[in-house]
Amino acid sequence: MDDKISTRIMGHKVELLDRKILNLQGIKDVHSFNEDTVILETEMGLLTIHGEDLHINNLNVEKSNLNITGKIVSFAYSENVDIRSKGGSFLGKMFR
Repeated sequence: MDDKISTRIMGHKVELLDRKILNLQGIKDVHSFNEDTVILETEMGLLTIHGEDLHINNLNVEKSNLNITGKIVSFAYSENVDIRSKGGSFLGKMFR
């Protein structure tokens, strides 16, 4: 059972430093972003990040890593909802 827990923890990781730097692992897709809100699809469901002056600095699709800077106000998970039916993801729109 411990193996299952450690595998799951390695699949998705959130690291918040001083509410200014957010490092994420286990990112599947970036659905939308602006200076106030970033919506991501992660291994654990949709993650919505709210803040001020948010910037996506490093996105590594191959390693599923993402770095966001700015003032992080909150972040919350929700169940995977088929957001693609509502217009598609940011990356999908970018490569059309």
